[in-house]
Amino acid sequence: MNGSLYLAFEKAQTGATILHLRRQEPPWRVIRAFLGRSGEALVHLNNVSGGVLSGDQLELRASLAPGARAQITTTGATRLYRSKAEANSSAHFELDHGSQLELLPDAIIPYAGSAFTQRTTVNMSAGATLFWWETLSPGREASGEIFRFEQLRMETEIRAHGTPIAIDRAVLRPQTRPLDSVLRLGDCRHLATFYVCRAGAPASVWQRLIVCLDSVADRLMEAKDGVRWGVSSL
Repeated sequence: MNGSLYLAFEKAQTGATILHLRRQEPPWRVIRAFLGRSGEALVHLNNVSGGVLSGDQLELRASLAPGARAQITTTGATRLYRSKAEANSSAHFELDHGSQLELLPDAIIPYAGSAFTQRTTVNMSAGATLFWWETLSPGREASGEIFRFEQLRMETEIRAHGTPIAIDRAVLRPQTRPLDSVLRLGDCRHLATFYVCRAGAPASVWQRLIVCLDSVADRLMEAKDGVRWGVSSL
């Protein structure tokens, strides 16, 4: 499928954020936006095909007007099915002055034989805030599909005031470059990334946050065997 979804968020006079659905093509589906406790708009993304199929070309765009606040999540994991042709997904987010975006999708699950490329770009204006999660699973573990996908390419770029502050690119080919190598994931099976960004915040803010999160990370690693956390500033 060649599907695109364009979401526009605007802060109303009441202070609540409202959603304008500019474009919606299958397999994307958004039913409505829910009003959060702080006036943010909560949106659930649906893929009516149940996952990403061979050769799919998907596009997601979202823009936040000044002061708008939105949380975007999914109704389930992103399942990457076995493919004869590589599937592609691109996501582009524009955060205007003083806006806030929380992007909290469920995990990506690459099935055996799948090939997929995901590209994400975020442009932040002054005072904009971003909370961005991404979680990668090894595949269908219950079916014995541990790192049996063909290829997974993931590219992310976050810009503040037009300047790149985070560039993350990875190409995973477990059949030729085993992911259980100590140079890659080692004995870990899942990988999670979390970005916290605010354009224009002073360095002292991030130093205090690192100290706080480091203590949380230490407690998590002590409580859960095999879990490893790392925290750093951009």
